[in-house]
Amino acid sequence: MRTITILLTKHRDRMSMFLYFLSIGGYTHSSISLDDGLTYYSFNFRGFCIETKEKHKKHGVTESVCFKVKVSERVYNLLKARIKHFEDNREKYQYTLFGVICCIFKYKFVKEDYYFCSQFIAELLSTSGAVELKKASCLYLPNHFYKELKQCTGLEQTLYNPI
Repeated sequence: MRTITILLTKHRDRMSMFLYFLSIGGYTHSSISLDDGLTYYSFNFRGFCIETKEKHKKHGVTESVCFKVKVSERVYNLLKARIKHFEDNREKYQYTLFGVICCIFKYKFVKEDYYFCSQFIAELLSTSGAVELKKASCLYLPNHFYKELKQCTGLEQTLYNPI
């Protein structure tokens, strides 16, 4: 068995605060780690991104929580291959603010090669079989993960401190 980490964070930039108020509080960003929290993968305004604790500290992460998920070797390898694909083809993938807005209003919007952070994480989790999610990946904001993952049995929830 392997362990992956889903990280939900709250940032203090303008877009994050906008999302915070529209989604009625909580977390504003999500990312995933395959190596026990050393490196995280997600989407931001520049597209596919790789994050570290130093980057989170620099960007003012004020609140965060981790969910540790035990996965089989097969699921881990599927996640690793999919993330490698995104990393190798990062110029192809773009961020979608329109997708975030549609998600807020519970409207399914999917455009090939366009993602926002929580949609990316939801797609990875559902297509690999790591976590069975209840909705389409394009309908997940970071807060939705928090509520749904909190209800899953067998997941370890811990606080994350980038300092």
